[in-house]
Amino acid sequence: MRTPIAYCILLLGPLASCGLLPDSRGEFTGTPYISRTVNVGVAGAGEIEYEGLLEVAPGERVRSVLKVIAGLGPGFELFAGWSPYHSSGGGADSRGGGDVSVGTKYQVADGSGGRPRAIVEVASRLPTSNAGPAGRNGEADFFVASSVGQAFGEVSLIGTYELGLLGEANNDSVVLEHNAILAAAYQVQPGLRTFTELSLVYLPKDAEIAWFGGTGAGLKLNSALEFQGAVQIGLNDDADDYLLVFGFNYGAGQLLPVLRQ
Repeated sequence: MRTPIAYCILLLGPLASCGLLPDSRGEFTGTPYISRTVNVGVAGAGEIEYEGLLEVAPGERVRSVLKVIAGLGPGFELFAGWSPYHSSGGGADSRGGGDVSVGTKYQVADGSGGRPRAIVEVASRLPTSNAGPAGRNGEADFFVASSVGQAFGEVSLIGTYELGLLGEANNDSVVLEHNAILAAAYQVQPGLRTFTELSLVYLPKDAEIAWFGGTGAGLKLNSALEFQGAVQIGLNDDADDYLLVFGFNYGAGQLLPVLRQ
């Protein structure tokens, strides 16, 4: 059932987000992806970053993601991700490698002068899974997302809205999917932060809105490596009961030539 709150979240999605944690310098890091979202930071020019994710719905499914991010110039990055293991908890034909995803992100506002940070991202999920029904549906999916974040001292408000164009197997039509997230993050002390979120996934074709609430924390071991853990709880019948999410982010430093200044 559509609600006024759902429409508000869809409209306000670009004003706040989930799982994006401000570090001691007021920057943002992106994992874990409790909801499908993007972060408002980008890899530095010439830098390589690695991200990992493990998402577990106990007794139902397991999904892992590894991602490589290359900063090709100020405010511009390319990335590629792969799910090395995906399982729906069924038989042997429901386990295997998941899909590959590729995309690009551009930072349209860098937060200078106390203004918000903002990005736009375009990505595609390619049908490379061999995990049967646990993977994707054999068709490519495309996503366009926007995310905006603003730090207020130790507190950050972040938001994401994403439009998904999902392919259907044996069908030329496209299924629309709307994702929106509102969240707040709090820096407890340098290197330690907590966050909370409210998110939804809306599928107009099925007239379904899945609502989720999430909370978690991130621990930064050093300037390059951070680990995160979180739980996401389904708030209505269309949502999973709960998910456990674990992630990491590692900045390998400047390893590439800068392609644009």
